[in-house]
Amino acid sequence: MTPVNPEILNALTAGIGAEIASYVFYLEAAKKAETAEFKSVLEDLALEEKKHFQILERQHSSLIKSEQWISLADVLKGEGLPEINEDMAGAHTALIDEVRNADSMKTVLDIAYRLEVEAFEMFDKYAHAATSPEGTKIFTELAKFEKGHMRQVKQMIADYVK
Repeated sequence: MTPVNPEILNALTAGIGAEIASYVFYLEAAKKAETAEFKSVLEDLALEEKKHFQILERQHSSLIKSEQWISLADVLKGEGLPEINEDMAGAHTALIDEVRNADSMKTVLDIAYRLEVEAFEMFDKYAHAATSPEGTKIFTELAKFEKGHMRQVKQMIADYVK
């Protein structure tokens, strides 16, 4: 077997960190939601970010253990979602403070959009830099997920500003 490119492992690790940050952000943002609908959407986005964390974490683990990518379908078949503990969330206190100090829901949504753009750009970059078709596919799918989140948050902003 060919050893896994350390840059791929670094990309997965960076993605894991970004997904944890987004998860923590959305949970905190949901606490500030001014409507039940916004709260529900923000909680759903948190759950989706946790699923993305699961994809990245399981890919990383598989590459370390067997030097093999696993299909997205197989990743999602895994039971339960991994827990994101306080230590993992604690690394994102600045982001949590940014949400808590936001003076309006518009500001919270602007932060959400920024996070989604950053995640999209990161995954898109990794998709283009991947050296295997499997890596390209996984990072491309994650970029698509983030693009969907960008549209969702942009719509929330449009709804809020009405």
